[in-house]
Amino acid sequence: MLAILLPNYKTPELTKLCLRSLRKYTDCGRIRVIAVDNASGDESLAYLRSLSWIRLIERSESEIHGMSPALMHSSALDLALREVDAPYVISMHTDTIVHHPEWLDYLMKHITRSEKIAGVGSWKLEAGNGSSLEIHWKGGGGRIQNSDRQKAS
Repeated sequence: MLAILLPNYKTPELTKLCLRSLRKYTDCGRIRVIAVDNASGDESLAYLRSLSWIRLIERSESEIHGMSPALMHSSALDLALREVDAPYVISMHTDTIVHHPEWLDYLMKHITRSEKIAGVGSWKLEAGNGSSLEIHWKGGGGRIQNSDRQKAS
């Protein structure tokens, strides 16, 4: 069992894609998703509230007032970490889209190889010029518009 921590702030479409892909390609019996909404007040919060398979922590505007985006994100992770009872934790951003059913096994294989390994991660795909990214994987492919990624920043 492991915990997936997911801070959210005003990313409704990305949040839906992230969690739908996570559920599609992950055995939910192996994970516990803890989402922290940073006073989004938009449709992403309504979506998170509709999901019975996640634990949602809602922060009010007064809790995040004056925080930089980095501090808001890191303090959301701190809140979620207080509820973790699993030996492994994944910090996931709402712009993470899972594309393969073996993604979790791959990460777990590498982190459990040695007691000296404290963390593993995935790679980030981005185009700095506003162009689309072509993504190809065994059995499929897709396109992500860079402008969608910038909205999440």
